[in-house]
Amino acid sequence: MKMRINLILILFVFVQAAWAQRGGPYKDKVDALKVGFITKKLDLTAGEAQKFWPVYNKYHELLEKNRSGMKEILGEQLGNLDNMTSAEADKALLEMQAMRSQELEVLKLYTLEFKKILPTQKVVKLFIAEQEFKRELLRQLKEQRRR
Repeated sequence: MKMRINLILILFVFVQAAWAQRGGPYKDKVDALKVGFITKKLDLTAGEAQKFWPVYNKYHELLEKNRSGMKEILGEQLGNLDNMTSAEADKALLEMQAMRSQELEVLKLYTLEFKKILPTQKVVKLFIAEQEFKRELLRQLKEQRRR
């Protein structure tokens, strides 16, 4: 029974988090939910969590900067794709590839940083937990849109 109540509470929290995906004042709530979700999935000890979260926050910040840069490229350069010359399209592709390469470099660097703090198994669980969290938020958004 207690397990069922916990599951219902977690699902309720995810419904609330789905609203944050639309932007606005709920971003902090989603971030807090993500922290709880990842902490639970990784079964972080207090000591691990204290060392892990500052590093993870820097990692996440770098990824967000990279994604913002990608959005700018897509918005500015590809906004008028039909009128783009071949040379402009080539330039846009190269910039997009560079952004993806930067993202991969951040991933490689922070994987090493995470391994200094956590056992390798937990680092693997981290990347899986991030994907699970995203999937759950998207599922909740889809469910809310159907209502």
